[in-house]
Amino acid sequence: MKKLILASLILSILTVGCAGRYDYRPPSSIVPQKNSVEINKSKDEVWKIIVPALGKNFFVINNLDKESGIINISYSGDPEKYVDCGHIESYVKNARGERTYRFPASSAHQTYEVMDMNQGGGLFFVDRKMHLEGRMNLIVEEIAPNRTLITANTKYVLTKSGTVRNVQNAMSSFSDTISFNTNQGDRFPGGGSQPGTFCQANGNFEKEVLSLLLNEQ
Repeated sequence: MKKLILASLILSILTVGCAGRYDYRPPSSIVPQKNSVEINKSKDEVWKIIVPALGKNFFVINNLDKESGIINISYSGDPEKYVDCGHIESYVKNARGERTYRFPASSAHQTYEVMDMNQGGGLFFVDRKMHLEGRMNLIVEEIAPNRTLITANTKYVLTKSGTVRNVQNAMSSFSDTISFNTNQGDRFPGGGSQPGTFCQANGNFEKEVLSLLLNEQ
């Protein structure tokens, strides 16, 4: 009984004067990005350039077929460079003082606190991770003598996972995955009073690969 009273007293002290605010600002509307380039070379000449150029970088070449003109490459890791998920700001105030957390919602790893006023001013500790699997098809096609078109189409598979813990150390985990293509986006499920995170391709993956090929010609 004494332990129960003490726990209740500690909880009351922690929640007195508590305040919190959670703001999620989604990304701006999708602006279609260019995902193709034309090169003044034959398909054979482009092919001789493209494969070594990709091999010198951190992209993984999964498959290539010269006859069909398709090269499949992939990227695995931090999504922030290639995906825009908007921004998150969480403000909490309790007996320990005031804390404000601001970070891109596509950040690979973030720990922060949330004060959920819809649950009696409950304080929650969040450990959140984001991981991207991007698979790109490069289509190489000769559109005229000594004129080749390279088109980049990507499928983005984005996973958000982590844990949420309250002040009593009760913990729950979460893991959700969404997918979308070049110049598209999708939304993660929401949780509690928090809106679902919307993520979209920012065009940098395609731009980076195509620029690499242009620089090699």
